[in-house]
Amino acid sequence: MTERKYSDPVLGEVTFRKSQGSRRFSMRIHPVRGTCVSIPWMMTFADGMRFFMQKRDWAIAAAERQKEKSRAAVESGKAVGILHDGSTVRTLLSEIRFIRERDRKHEAEKQPGAGADRNTGGQHKISLSITEEIKEDIKVSGRLWLSPDRPVSVKTIHYPDNTPDEGTPGLSALLGKALAKVLRDEARSLLPVKLSFLARHHGFEYKAVTVKHNSSNWGSCSGLGNINLNLNLVRLPEPVCDYVLLHELAHLEHHDHGRGFHALLETLCADNCHRLAALGCPDAVRVLRRAIRSNSEFPVSRTLEQDIKTYRIF
Repeated sequence: MTERKYSDPVLGEVTFRKSQGSRRFSMRIHPVRGTCVSIPWMMTFADGMRFFMQKRDWAIAAAERQKEKSRAAVESGKAVGILHDGSTVRTLLSEIRFIRERDRKHEAEKQPGAGADRNTGGQHKISLSITEEIKEDIKVSGRLWLSPDRPVSVKTIHYPDNTPDEGTPGLSALLGKALAKVLRDEARSLLPVKLSFLARHHGFEYKAVTVKHNSSNWGSCSGLGNINLNLNLVRLPEPVCDYVLLHELAHLEHHDHGRGFHALLETLCADNCHRLAALGCPDAVRVLRRAIRSNSEFPVSRTLEQDIKTYRIF
């Protein structure tokens, strides 16, 4: 495989990639990875550029549609956008806020020739701090369900004013690492407990559970009975989060996605949603109401499957 880059004034960086597996010209637009043009091995990069120019208007329109979908997903909390001062991310446990601390002691570092380059992070170590304020003590309130719409605490990630400028890749990467740490900590404290409860409740036994920051899947179950869970699961409504856990538990009995697997998963999901709805979880009530209108053979699990497809892994 060989590739070249081209900087388009509207689309940004475009990757032209030649591969022996390519049989025809094709172009893909991805909201994160950008634009990629695949070129058949026997064709030239000039041929690829001509193909791109012929399809450029389509690519611009497709990229704009993706931006609109991304903006809507961020606004609804189903995706994490570019992190900046004032950004918020909600989980089953907390509302995570980002605040730039503007302090006079950092003014000298902003002067030309003083300290590190603000846009690159420079040589000195940047220190971030996290504070937490409890909004609801569920031991007192007695609430037995969780929801991103009603987090129990507010966690604020404070970052100093000598960090990269707002909107820059450097700041986004820095805050992204801080967010991943908070999500990982919450996931490690919550997901194994939930998985253990669901396994006992439904009579499953697994060997081990690991929380990972996967980019392509919400969870997996190995043939040895080890379960991997994505730390992003804590960003989902509780019935949708539990759907992934139950999906992996069902794989302990059915290693494929055949009818037996889906029948078992439907039983597990329906039972769990009715349990949560009885506890007062509004997210579970909404799932059950939508499932009633479904024409699927497996209405509850299919409804949850549709829900999780609307969320994006951070």
